[in-house]
Amino acid sequence: MRQGILPLWTRVIFVDWHGVLSRDLFWTSILNSARHPLRTRLEAKLAEIFAPGAPVGHEWMKGLRSSDEIVSTMAIELPGGFKSDYLHRRLEEDCRRMTINVELFGFLRALRQQDMAVAVVIATDNMDCFAHAFDYVRQHARRPYGSSARLADWAVFCDDMICSSDLGKLKNEDPLGFFGPWLAEYELSFSEALLIDDRTDNCRAFTEAGGTAVQWKLGLADTGVVARSIDSWLMASVSR
Repeated sequence: MRQGILPLWTRVIFVDWHGVLSRDLFWTSILNSARHPLRTRLEAKLAEIFAPGAPVGHEWMKGLRSSDEIVSTMAIELPGGFKSDYLHRRLEEDCRRMTINVELFGFLRALRQQDMAVAVVIATDNMDCFAHAFDYVRQHARRPYGSSARLADWAVFCDDMICSSDLGKLKNEDPLGFFGPWLAEYELSFSEALLIDDRTDNCRAFTEAGGTAVQWKLGLADTGVVARSIDSWLMASVSR
């Protein structure tokens, strides 16, 4: 994307991942399997990592700890017959298979196809494993088929992805450092950007930086709310 002539985008829609486009967790194939021998131990370790006030989760999201380090730190003993890299491999595979909100993604895809000057970019506080999975599926992209709802089939419709583990910054802590480099690269400003996010602090930080934010959470409201907000924003930006 960044090689050669840059696209002539005039506006950008940043879309959060977890809570907006997907609700899948890491290692979802293990956590959703009642009979998996590692489920209980993995749940307990993840509860420690993401406990309120625990620094490890934020360090992982900011790239200060790698996914390999996290797996090693959990020190989960594997049953006989499991290869030593089992948790590493399953983490990567499950990230690629994460399911998405097809309705919202479909709306954004249609919008992108109707107006090539509007970029659609995933903007996520997330870990290196997710960033690697996104890059992988983009390089091996295929058009979605039938009722597919996997990231692997839909990532091709995103113009780019911004991830906190690559930047070392979280959205609410440093919106200028998180979004600013991407906007500067494509000669856009916050006034030409919209963020769809489920968190109040992220939306507040984005609007304080000069952008427009729509707070929306998957499962709590229909996608029409987002669609109407985007349409209003696009009409307002054209009339400026």
